[in-house]
Amino acid sequence: MKNLVLSLLFCVPVMAQMTSFKSEGETLVWERTFPADNANIVALLEGQPNLKVNSFMDNVYKGTGNEIKNTCDGGSGLTKNDCKFDFIILVNPDHYVVKVKNMKVLEKFGPMQTRTVANRFEKYYMDGSKVKADDRAAADLGCMENFLDSVFSTGITSSGGALTSN
Repeated sequence: MKNLVLSLLFCVPVMAQMTSFKSEGETLVWERTFPADNANIVALLEGQPNLKVNSFMDNVYKGTGNEIKNTCDGGSGLTKNDCKFDFIILVNPDHYVVKVKNMKVLEKFGPMQTRTVANRFEKYYMDGSKVKADDRAAADLGCMENFLDSVFSTGITSSGGALTSN
């Protein structure tokens, strides 16, 4: 019985952190590794017109996402707003790693929603240097996790010059 209680105490915090969001100091960061053999990152980025590559060097793509429409289901009204962020994609032969930082929610205010304010995600989802774990934050971050997965995952791989779909 004692072992069961102890195992539950240690499992619950781990289960609460099921997203790829983490804190780096007082900054909220999303980082995810995607498996792919010879990933065609150019096709991935061309498929998202609001993703712009600012630089490319040694298999590292650095860029920005601007006015990206969040398409996830669930979450609070805050997750329905457009967002913007900076990203880095590190490409390896068998996988690629995406790191998203400087995430902002583009909230519209005023009559006819003519005034747009870019608020940092940290305002809503960080408590000092820790990612919030309340129900609303967990639902919103889960929603954002699904959204960012859909933006940066690819079923397109390249092998021997031919494009195939997974």
